[in-house]
This record gives sequence, structure tokens and C-alpha cells, in this order.
Amino acid sequence: MNKTESTRRRKLSIMLAAGLSAAAAGGAGQEMDAIYTVPHELDCLIKSGHIQGACCSKQGIYLSHSLGLDKIGWDGKLIKHIDAPGHLGDSAYAKGRIYGAFVVRDPKQRVDGKPGLVRVWDEDLNQVAEAWFDEALDGIVVLGDTIYVGIDRWKYPPHALCCVKRLGLDLSDKGNVDVDLGYWIHYGVQTMATDGKSLFFGNYGAPADKGNPKKFNCTRLTPDLKVVENMRFGCSEGFGPVPRTISKREAPVFFVVRAMGGNMQGWRKDPVNNPPRIRIEFYEWKDGRFTSVTKPSSAKK
Repeated sequence: MNKTESTRRRKLSIMLAAGLSAAAAGGAGQEMDAIYTVPHELDCLIKSGHIQGACCSKQGIYLSHSLGLDKIGWDGKLIKHIDAPGHLGDSAYAKGRIYGAFVVRDPKQRVDGKPGLVRVWDEDLNQVAEAWFDEALDGIVVLGDTIYVGIDRWKYPPHALCCVKRLGLDLSDKGNVDVDLGYWIHYGVQTMATDGKSLFFGNYGAPADKGNPKKFNCTRLTPDLKVVENMRFGCSEGFGPVPRTISKREAPVFFVVRAMGGNMQGWRKDPVNNPPRIRIEFYEWKDGRFTSVTKPSSAKK
């Protein structure tokens, strides 16, 4: 082989390697298709209202609401529905378990008169544990050996604090902590999620003239419940981290529940032609911000 041919082959090899690296990088950073539920598979939402919270595993996405919990596949099709005894405000996934936070408003369904309930299921939605509490519960997330649960202490009137209950993985009560988010909200924390390092709280932010001039509705916190930053990121109907086997991206990716068709106001007006449907969108968490990685065309279905 002469020197010219050797040089040509070396350049070709370098170009091929660069091309493969670029292709791999492109594959890792590809946008994701939005996921749509099937019309009429979630018609229970006509009565229950809307999705209250969500979580996911490799098996699928779990959608909680006031009438129960629905498991859909990554293709959007309904896999299983189970009934619930009250308002299932949020759900969380950790190590093969689904955790749900309830407020049981019907006194006849409470245990020892307690309205708060944390219930645990396996990934096939078979119940494995539960514990009752004196407070009305909402958002929930698991980080490490701690379960964090939101407490709806102040109801709708705007307030400056949120209250968080901490539980052990055995559902033992580790006490409550009041957290000043730096802006006013309605109710308690609606949805919770984690990237494995930080906690994310999704809230119903109060209006600007009620203590929330920057319209914040999401907060990132440390595991010991210290506020890191506030942001505007709508996630009050459910969000959570996506397994990397699904996202195919290096940076953490979160899914977010988006209601279609005008949410419950639209569904209830014409449930035959406008049945409850949910769109799942995807956002990458990187450099302190959520950025959509949902294919624009797929989000317009």
C-alpha cells in the first residue's frame, strides 16, 4: 500500500468514526412522540373530573384521580383500572411499588375517623400496604428511604406555606414540616416528583394580587426540604421521571399530563363526541430548566 492510499484510508476511517459518533449522539437526543390515550377508555373521568397525579415505570404510566387509578401502556392504551375509596391526589413510583396519597371525604369509608390514607400497590395494581393519618393528603414522592406527602391544611384561600409529611418506607410517620415556598398557593402541594437528587413540587399558584406576582407554580427543593428555586412549569395534573430505557437520553426526562378537549368542562358538555383524553408530553431537565423534547408534530394530534 502506497503512502497516498494509506492516507486516504486513514481519513476515511476518521470520517466514518465521526459519523458513527454523531449518529449515536443524535439518537440519544432524539425528540419523543407524545402519547395519547384512547377515546372512551378513560370515560370514568367524566364523573371524577380530571387527572390528579401520575407516575410511571417501565411497564407503563399510572394516572390517579378521585375515582381510582388507571394504568396505561407506553402506547396510551388502557391496561387496568382499580377503584379508590376517595380523592387519590397523586401517585409515585419507587422500586416496583406505586404509592398513592388520598383524602377520604366520606366519613363512612374512613378508618378510626382519619381522612388521610397512603396506599401501596405493586406494578400490577395489587394492594400490598396502607396507613391512615389525621390530615388530608395530596402530592406524594419517594426519594431514598423517605416518602414525602403533601398536606392540604389551608384549603383554597391563598396561603404562604405548604406542609409536608415525611414517612419511612414502612409508612411510619416521621413528622410534618412547614415549607415557605416564597410565593402563595391554593390548597397543598398537588404533585411531587424527583430526579433522584432534588424534589419537585407542582402547585396551584395563587394570582399575582394574592401573593404570587411572578406566577410561580413549581418549586425545586433539597431532600431536607430547603427551597432551591421557583419556576413556572405547569405540572399540577401529574408528572414524574421517565426511565432512561424509555427516554433514550442522558439527561433526566420527565413526563407531564396534559388534558385534551377542554378538560372536564369540555368532556361533560359532549362526552360522546369529546370523550376524556390525556396527552403525555416529555421535558428534559437540564441546566436548571425544563425544556420540551416532545416532537411538535406529535403534540398536535
